[in-house]
Amino acid sequence: MNEPLNALVSRGHRALDSMYDASEALAALRVVRRSTDGLVTVEVDSHGSVIGLELADDLTRESAERLTTLVVQTATAAARDALAAREDVLRSMQTSLTET
Repeated sequence: MNEPLNALVSRGHRALDSMYDASEALAALRVVRRSTDGLVTVEVDSHGSVIGLELADDLTRESAERLTTLVVQTATAAARDALAAREDVLRSMQTSLTET
């Protein structure tokens, strides 16, 4: 092959590697957040979707309203952090693609 074609193929490989790495990072991305009182733990994926929810063993003293608020607040914080991490992964990929 000639030099320009070799350079183009090499650039394509680097771009594919960058996209693959980003895809793997996003697939593996998980964020776990716990409420300040430790009653609620929420795990979300890279989209901010809840994939895990744990409640403390003894919730007899807590109202349903308070637990609802804790779940929503904790899930919101986890989703916000996951979306920020997702943005970092995508920004890194974009930078890598720009440099290739």
